[in-house]
Parts: sequence; structure tokens; C-alpha cells
Amino acid sequence: MHETDELSRAELPLMRITTLGEFALERLVPGDQGDPPRYVRVARSEWGNRGPAMTLLKVLLCRAQRRALRSELIEAIWPDHEAINAAHALDSATSVLRRHILRAGDSGVMLLTLRSGGETALKLPGQHRLWVDADAFLSQVSGAMRVEHRGQSPIPLLEDALALARGEFLEDDLYAEWAQGRRHTVNGARHRALFKLVDLYLEDGQVSLAEEWLFAALEENPTDEDALCRLMTMLARQGRRREALQLYLYTEDVLQEEQAEPAAYTRDVARRIRQGLALSEQGARYAAAGGRAPSSLGGGGPPDWGSGIGEERSRMASLRAGRAVPPYQYRSLRHRPQRRFGVSTGWTLGCS
Repeated sequence: MHETDELSRAELPLMRITTLGEFALERLVPGDQGDPPRYVRVARSEWGNRGPAMTLLKVLLCRAQRRALRSELIEAIWPDHEAINAAHALDSATSVLRRHILRAGDSGVMLLTLRSGGETALKLPGQHRLWVDADAFLSQVSGAMRVEHRGQSPIPLLEDALALARGEFLEDDLYAEWAQGRRHTVNGARHRALFKLVDLYLEDGQVSLAEEWLFAALEENPTDEDALCRLMTMLARQGRRREALQLYLYTEDVLQEEQAEPAAYTRDVARRIRQGLALSEQGARYAAAGGRAPSSLGGGGPPDWGSGIGEERSRMASLRAGRAVPPYQYRSLRHRPQRRFGVSTGWTLGCS
């Protein structure tokens, strides 16, 4: 039994890290009384007050092959390092990260020191020992593209990939320069995967599933104008112009709170929908068959929203004031309250 347990542990990553949404660490621990090993979340109290060590970990996760030179790490973590003993600070952070946060017991070192040509670098292990959700997501997206190239359906892989990509990459470090490159890579792959999945659903006539994923994207980020324009167009072509305009007005209000406004293209789409220009008016209902919808979606039907743009604007004002519906749930995104779209089979705009 002991040998079986050790074999199971050897086949699993020693740690798992969540970087999309709330940052979290998990360690692999032996099972109880012959049970298989399991992952246990590391309490924030163990790492929350170890700022330099955690920044070191995150910087390495953002680098190619999870590797960086000491000089690069010092420049990223302590850009004003002339005022401190940066070499000593890095040594201290490395020790804390290795001994307390990434401790692996008898399973080997989880933070390697590499020396070559007079340069010293630090490196984290790969996915087989240190699993990271963002890297798993990017791998799934690449795998989906390869599957499609072989003539197979990439839909299951795209669905699995997008299920991983819930939340902003390293949301506690939105303005850190060292995180921007990796964040752009993750966000770009997320958009490619989303719109590829939407296109595939539409090719198969599964319009409802395409809508659900676009609604989920707007729930995550209501200022995603690419998803907004795509969804508005789909709704308008089904004769659901009022619903499309409600989405636009909601996003417009969120942007106004950030002292911004919708892009010219988004405004033009809304104008055309409002005036009934260059958009087919189809009242047909679409039924979804096969595929998977985002797991966060709920049920329910559409309420009577009244008629006219003025009433829609009044409804949006009531939603913003929190009078017509239960209070908004908030979520960290760009360091501002994140309002959530309520998604239902009736495709209504609400709050949860």
C-alpha cells in the first residue's frame, strides 16, 4: 500500500497554483488510511506576509521556461534597487520561497539555481511537478488548434480550456510591469479560443450555446467590447434588438464610471441596431444540441422590460442604484467593483 501511494504521488504534480482569478496554492498530501493522495489548499497565512518571496514566484511564472537571471529578477522586483542591498534581498526571498512556500520534503528541490558562463539563474520546475492553471489553459488552446488541423473537432478542448480561464491573470498584480507580457498572452489566447468556439457553434447551428459563452464573457468583464458587439449582432439578427441595446447601455454605463466610452465601432453597431440598419430581423428561436455551456449559467425566463430606449435607460438606472434587484455581487477586476451579468435561458440582463 505504501508503494502504491508513493507511485501515485510520483505521477502527480507536487503543487498546483491558480493564477486566474483568486491566487491560490495547493500541496499534494498523502491520503488517509490507504486513500489516494489529494491536494490541500495552503492557507494564505502561510504566504500572505511573504511579499518578496511571492513576487519572486510570480515573476518566474511569467517568464519563458519559468527561468530568469538574478539580475533580471532584481530589476523586476526592486526597480529602485540602488537604495537597498538587492542581492541580499533576493537571497532572502529565494530562501523563503524554497524552504517555506515551495517546500517539497523528500521529493526534491522545487526552485533550482543554475550557473552558466558566469551568470546565475533561478528556475521553477515544469507542469509535471508544479502545475499552473494559466499554462494548462494555453496548452489546451494550442492542443485544440492542432486537433482542428488534423480534421477533428476542437470543441471539447476549447470548452475545457475556457473553463480554466475564469478570472483575470494575477488579479492582485494588475499594474506590475513584469506581469504584462504573460497577461497579454493569456488574454489573447482567451479571446481566440472564445471566438473560435462561438464560430464553431454557429457553424453547427448551436446559436444558444454561442450566446451562453458570450454572455459568460461579458459577465466576467462587461467592458469586453469584442464580445459585446458579437452578442449584440447575434441578438439583433434574431429580432431581439431591445435586449441587444440593453447590453450596450449597461456596458456604456460601466465605461462611464471609468471615465471612458464605447469605441466608435461599438457605438456604430448600437446605432445600426437601434435604426434597424443592415441587420436581418429574424424571430426564429434556436435550440442548442450537444456541446457544453458555461457551468455558471442559471435558469429562468425573461421579464417584461417595457418598451422604448427611454424605458431601457430607466431600467439601467434602477439596476445601477440597486433598487430593482438584489445587490450586486462584486469581484476584483481592474481594481474596480465588477458587476455581473445574470445569464438565463431566456437571455435576460440582470444581476445576481
